Amino acid sequence: MKIGDATLYHGDCLEILPTLDKVDAVVTDPPYGIGFTYESHDDSPEGYCEFIWSAISKAEALCRPSSPIFVWQAQANWRYFHEWFPREWRVLIQAKNFVQMRNTTMQHAYEPVLVWWTYGKEKPWRYDKDGGKYVNRDWFVANSAAAVSDVNSLAKQHPCPRQVDAMEFVIGNWVKPKTVACDPFMGSGTTGVACANLGRKFIGIEIERKYFDIACERIEAAYAQGRLFV
Repeated sequence: MKIGDATLYHGDCLEILPTLDKVDAVVTDPPYGIGFTYESHDDSPEGYCEFIWSAISKAEALCRPSSPIFVWQAQANWRYFHEWFPREWRVLIQAKNFVQMRNTTMQHAYEPVLVWWTYGKEKPWRYDKDGGKYVNRDWFVANSAAAVSDVNSLAKQHPCPRQVDAMEFVIGNWVKPKTVACDPFMGSGTTGVACANLGRKFIGIEIERKYFDIACERIEAAYAQGRLFV
């Protein structure tokens, strides 16, 4: 489906990714392998390493040289990241301004985002205009309170929606304007909404029909409201 500068695919990213043209970034919030409940995806830890790297490596293969890769993950699996993602990555801390209180000794107040750039002679792009909206740093506090409190929002129909401001922070800082960002685990379409808001092209893939339809509706609404970029 084509919506504005977004091209959206309903299907398995492992099958669709090899058919796509080159992209300029991968920004994705995939399942974490922590036993979370989705419509049909099996999120068990067993086999997660092969599952996640198969998808991310296929997405990485589409990237032009010096392209950024951003992959959200869970704190609980930090000790496995070097096994699962065989790259020289660093971590962006995506903190939360509101934490759901669970019956645990210490609440998880942030998510680690693994970051690396594909090999290339060109220096990776970054937004560096003084006084601008985006400031390069390795942490960001997302407005998670809104995502939790507005139970009637389209995004909340997904079991774990990502905050739009977190995706806008990443895309605004490290994805060149007018280039193509890919999300092989599109979910409710937050990466696509951020791309629509900031003038980046977008390719999204989602295997669950329910989430795909939500993503289409949210991205279409973002284009209808008009872009926020100058």
